[in-house]
Amino acid sequence: MPTLPRLALAAVLLACCTLPGLRGASALPPPHPWPDEGFRPLTAARVATLPAADRPAWLAWLAESDKRVALLRTTRKEQFQSRPADAVSRRITATTASLPLRQSPEQFRGAEARRLADTLVAWQSVVGGWVKERDYSAPPPPPTKGTIDEWDRPTFDNGTTCPEMRFLALAATAVGDDPAAKPWRAAFLRGLDFIFAAQYPNGGFPQIYPLGGGYHDGITYNDGAMTNVLELLHDVADAKPEFAFVPAEQRAEAGRRLARGLACVLASQIVVEGHRTVWCQQHDMLTLQPAAARNYEPACQCTSESVGLVRFLLSLPHPSPEVTRAIAAARAWLNKVALHDVVWNRASGLQPSSGAAPVWARFYETGTDRPIFGDRDHSIHYVVTEISGERQRGYAWFGNWPASLPAAPSP
Repeated sequence: MPTLPRLALAAVLLACCTLPGLRGASALPPPHPWPDEGFRPLTAARVATLPAADRPAWLAWLAESDKRVALLRTTRKEQFQSRPADAVSRRITATTASLPLRQSPEQFRGAEARRLADTLVAWQSVVGGWVKERDYSAPPPPPTKGTIDEWDRPTFDNGTTCPEMRFLALAATAVGDDPAAKPWRAAFLRGLDFIFAAQYPNGGFPQIYPLGGGYHDGITYNDGAMTNVLELLHDVADAKPEFAFVPAEQRAEAGRRLARGLACVLASQIVVEGHRTVWCQQHDMLTLQPAAARNYEPACQCTSESVGLVRFLLSLPHPSPEVTRAIAAARAWLNKVALHDVVWNRASGLQPSSGAAPVWARFYETGTDRPIFGDRDHSIHYVVTEISGERQRGYAWFGNWPASLPAAPSP
């Protein structure tokens, strides 16, 4: 299908995105539902369709995931629901999203950093990772038995697990031979083994491990999930100072896992009519094809997550020709679909503004480069004001993510 020219694309958006209900004369397609299989979880039945040589590794991976499910223990969810408002506020400032990683060695040697390191060890899951949005202002409550849902499982989502591991490594390095660091180093190494176990045979990483089913099984680039893991593996393999305590064999294994993950990133780059473009938020773990996620996140080309992947590729010290080509192709596509002379805000929509910095839609339809917008009923729209008000206001449909990339070198 032909790609909309840059000016035509901007005109379509101005005509169709700023006035509720106005579709203009551009004959955009009407809203439509997702395909029947927007995402497919990993199952033994799916593995059985693979070539015979590939099945043993995937079946062994599934068996290990099932084994780890049996080891999991849940914690009471009411720990968040029953605390007063001031305690909830403290939780927000003491969770993964705000772990203080950029401290001086003196601060890491301080009483507060030591307390937090001990708390992170206590919160580590029995299978080695961390569960998101837990309260690190206090130790975990006693475990309770019961049903384990997907969010009682460790995850890489929302920057979870990798920051906890980095904090423990930094704290352990800062205190040196202090006996207090022994459990911190041990927890880090358990986390590293967790990462090794979570990696799919083809190098990708699911959002949650052990598997929880549904879209969480997909190879997840959303919110930097896999990128965070690859960056950590790179720093461990590179023997950065804070990881000097990692045994040589585990450092070497981190390097092998990094190479496997990089190969997955390159293999999953979306190709349209023979040309590499960018990536989706999630990709099918077996086919590497773009996959849907939450109800309003269809399979498509995604700018935000792709920028994170390009930034990771740019950070590699000795990029291969394949990496260099992947970066150049992604930059070219991002430049092609940029919107010029417009500004966006959630209250007034997309408006003309001469000379404004370029903006990008978050999602583009693969093959047409049309911006698309999802709603909670699994519907795909071409006009942002046609989705529910809650979704219009509750998601970053446009942004300037590619503008944060360093300028491409001159040819």
